Amino acid sequence: MKNDEFPVWEAFSPDYVEGALPGLLEAAERDVAAIESSTPEGFEDFVWRLDDAMEDLLRCWHGVSHMLGVMNSQEWRAVQERWQGRMVEFSLRVSQSRRLYEIAKAVLGRMPGKPASDRDATRRRILEKMIEGAEMSGVGLEGEKKARFNEIKSRLARLATDFSNDLIDATKAFSFEKDGKTYTIDDSAYLETMKQCADREVREVLYRARAMRAEGNTARISEILALRRELAGLLGYENYAEKSIAEKCAPSVAAVFKMIDDLDAATVSRAAEEAKAIGGDSVLPWDVAYEAERLRERTYSYSEEELKRHFEIDAVLDGLFAIADFLFGVKVEEIPESERPDVWHEDVRFFSVSEGGEVVAHFYLDPYVRPGLKSGGAWMNEFANRCDRRGKKPLAVVVANFQRPGDDGKSLLTMRDVETVYHEFGHALQCMLTRVGEEGAAGINLVEWDAVEVASQFMENWCLDDRTGVKIPAELKAKVRAAKNFRAASKCRRQLALTKTDLELHVHEAADPDAVKTSVFRHFGVPFIPGDLFLCSFLHIFAGGYAAGYYGYKWAEVMSADCYGAFEEAGLGDDEAMRRLGRRYRDTILALGGSKSALDVFRDFRGRDPEISAILRQSDLL
Repeated sequence: MKNDEFPVWEAFSPDYVEGALPGLLEAAERDVAAIESSTPEGFEDFVWRLDDAMEDLLRCWHGVSHMLGVMNSQEWRAVQERWQGRMVEFSLRVSQSRRLYEIAKAVLGRMPGKPASDRDATRRRILEKMIEGAEMSGVGLEGEKKARFNEIKSRLARLATDFSNDLIDATKAFSFEKDGKTYTIDDSAYLETMKQCADREVREVLYRARAMRAEGNTARISEILALRRELAGLLGYENYAEKSIAEKCAPSVAAVFKMIDDLDAATVSRAAEEAKAIGGDSVLPWDVAYEAERLRERTYSYSEEELKRHFEIDAVLDGLFAIADFLFGVKVEEIPESERPDVWHEDVRFFSVSEGGEVVAHFYLDPYVRPGLKSGGAWMNEFANRCDRRGKKPLAVVVANFQRPGDDGKSLLTMRDVETVYHEFGHALQCMLTRVGEEGAAGINLVEWDAVEVASQFMENWCLDDRTGVKIPAELKAKVRAAKNFRAASKCRRQLALTKTDLELHVHEAADPDAVKTSVFRHFGVPFIPGDLFLCSFLHIFAGGYAAGYYGYKWAEVMSADCYGAFEEAGLGDDEAMRRLGRRYRDTILALGGSKSALDVFRDFRGRDPEISAILRQSDLL
């Protein structure tokens, strides 16, 4: 799969993986066993050797996960089904190795309590997190408990894969035709249709189809929740939420519930006013987005269609890269198709990122929807993290599901699409601009999951900055800015509903998970239809790594809003101040990765702990 520093995707096929995995797994097993039988004295002859032992195997398996996300097929599913159990078994074999655990503790014990340098502090944190990870992986379990723990982990991995595949298939399978037009419920089309389509029948059909998709996931949800609770109990936690938050920034489950309650109180009256403004209880769920969009148009005198004309994807990207240059001093350049490395689909574009005249990273951009082949939503992943000892530069991928270019060759983005581009590029910047040379803590490695959205959400604030150079008439831009907080309370409460549903499901043993969702959604005023299957498409918490962690979006938003607050306080129109603060943000939030706790990195930038006032002020909710 390797060709110098970039993968050769043309050669990365299901047949290649089937042929390569046996040897890669055998080599990794052999090399890990050799480390266990040795007596490493220091970080380099332990952590580096362990990383080297597993690198080729994990890179190959990561490639399989990537292809399932962007080029899903029965062939790739078959590879995952055949090998997932073996990969989970190997991962647990390493993380539960009592010998590796003891070596890690011994190496850590030989390091000075007060690190002499940033490098030593980073290495100490890597070892501490390795030890913590082993404990969370059941290294202390024996006999039947260990066997059951491993059985649960393997089953959960299988259930997550099936959950995701079922959702992809259900989304692809539905279409509705009326008056010669075909409608779908994939991410790229559904939201805009619900806002813009005047035909109420179409909206109702689409809403019900999306709300009732992937029914096969119903049984999986109950099994996933039960297995997670049992797994947490084996590790000594009262529930899975406690286990999840023990590895994150938030100090406790109670602290997260308090954040939810504080934002609940701050938004309830405003949200009631917003609901009344579009018709109150008389508006049915499939009417909400449409009526809200008409109210926004009347209030601010512009339409999304009018705004989209200014957001051709290349103009948006140029503006994003201009902001990155202005704030952080980095140059982003697209590599021409004739010179770029191999890609997995003709849509994919490739870019270099330079700082001080030196290329420091690269990234792929896969922007357009591919129904049935690509998972919904948008995300960033890393194919390579910075590793100074190998001379390895970061290599990231940004994936989205925007509408494909029309007959004129142009792809016009909605305002939400533009925010998505900025958001995912914020993740990529944290991966690519790291200054941590130890791979284990570079980029987003070891960044706590409830802080990983800080860098992404921060970038959303710059979408309409004049320095992007995107040509939007001043009057229209003023209207869009004025409309920034349109229905902000309702949007916040929807996020709170998702957050609290996630936590409640993972704190309390629910006989009927849907009843939990119904109760929470009703409290927060989120529209739904009785008997819907919303949970069956809640990919984030059942197959996406956010289990008992969806709160991280709001938790991180508090920090990201406070980061942007520093720029507001300095004066957004002051170029010199913006550059100065941008460089400080670059040198802390983007540079330090997981070398410190996310809270300490925030303090390095802001000089204090996060405060909730910034998010309330910026959302006009004070």
